[in-house]
Amino acid sequence: MYQRHGSAARAAIGRFVRCLPAFFMPDRPCLLLLVGGLVLPNVLALAIDTVAGVPPRTSAIALYAVIALMAGRLPGYALVLLGLSTMVFDLVFAVARMFFLDPDGLMHLIDLDVLATLLATPVYAAGAVAVVGVTLAYLAFLVRAGPAMRRGNRPVFAAAVAALLIGDGLVNGSTAYDFGTLASTGKAFESGSTRSGFDALPDQKRPPRRVLMVLVEGLGVLRDGNQRAILTAPFDDPALRRLYTMTTGTSAFFGATASGEMRELCRTYRAHREVFAGEDPTCLPDRFAALGYRTVSVHGYHAGFYGRAHWYPLAGFQRSLFGETLGALFPKTCGGPFPGPCDTDLAHVVGAELDAPGPSFVYWLTLNSHVPVPRHEATPRQDCGQPGSRFPDPEVCAMVEIWQDLFAAVSHLALTHPGTEILMVGDHAPPLWRRAARDAFKPGRVPWIRLAPIPVATAGLAAAKP
Repeated sequence: MYQRHGSAARAAIGRFVRCLPAFFMPDRPCLLLLVGGLVLPNVLALAIDTVAGVPPRTSAIALYAVIALMAGRLPGYALVLLGLSTMVFDLVFAVARMFFLDPDGLMHLIDLDVLATLLATPVYAAGAVAVVGVTLAYLAFLVRAGPAMRRGNRPVFAAAVAALLIGDGLVNGSTAYDFGTLASTGKAFESGSTRSGFDALPDQKRPPRRVLMVLVEGLGVLRDGNQRAILTAPFDDPALRRLYTMTTGTSAFFGATASGEMRELCRTYRAHREVFAGEDPTCLPDRFAALGYRTVSVHGYHAGFYGRAHWYPLAGFQRSLFGETLGALFPKTCGGPFPGPCDTDLAHVVGAELDAPGPSFVYWLTLNSHVPVPRHEATPRQDCGQPGSRFPDPEVCAMVEIWQDLFAAVSHLALTHPGTEILMVGDHAPPLWRRAARDAFKPGRVPWIRLAPIPVATAGLAAAKP
């Protein structure tokens, strides 16, 4: 028996050794099987991994390998159908995890207007061309080389597949991707609004007359404490500190921007499509509206994205200002993949809403710090891209400058509207593509900053007015 096992092992080793030259001889079945089953379908991910990073793709890699083993056994149309389906599955799941979305949520976001906007961005346009080109090459290769791939050596192919799966796990197995909406299952709820005490404002005996919540696009928690201090420097103004106490902290996030909105406005990790379809949640705008407050939302992108035109009124917003209206007010456009009015310009709109008669709750969802982050749009405070910059990564540096401009605008709103309760909170960590940039932020956490009026200072300021 041992002789038979030994003979089988020697035969397998012999086949493996005989197949090794195929790596250097393109007309041999071993190489064709490796190219069609591993190289072509994974070439984009492998290329991106050299300069950036992608989420782990274990299922997709395994599916490509199975399809390769079917080559030459199935008709061409069946191979094309299977290969195309797997390519779509791979793309959707990778992009969804990159941006903290579930696949269903991603598909709900994609329409012709959004695609046109994204494809107008050079990075996304180049990516789309690459995806189409690789997909066509892969499908054509499966059909034409299928009969030869069928004769490829299985042990060599299995070893190569195992090596790629292990390498993918080691290189891309970062927890920074593991914060989609499904990851919230079973987790205790927390938010910047609840942890800071901001959510309890409507329950006070004498709620403040002006309340402002700012949900900041992509605002994550920087790992470096010195960098965090630089980012929040606009709130160190002594005049501001005489009027407000500032408290800060972090909270968990799951999902993308709309999930951040539901978390902070409606105290839930569940998706808006699920929540508003089956129940009537009591959200923060609803609670303020019940007290007689004007409830207003301000966002520079179009109303259809994430279905906000539909669910904002259900959350309690009596009036919503979107990019369709706001864009005509300002000649300048900011932002990369999602262009719209500059956040610093929209601060004037927010200020006008705070100035309106009567008590008001104003919600401002910012826009300009979407990735890929546009360079040279913000005030150049940090010498981005220069030796000695306090933010060595140029993309992180560009984001910080955008946020600092926003923080300066909010600081100005606080000074010109004393007595306003203000909460700033991130929607999710920035979905940066490169590992070094993404790793500059703590995974799974977003910061919050609350500016609470000092009663004595506010009363004194009011008494001093003529």
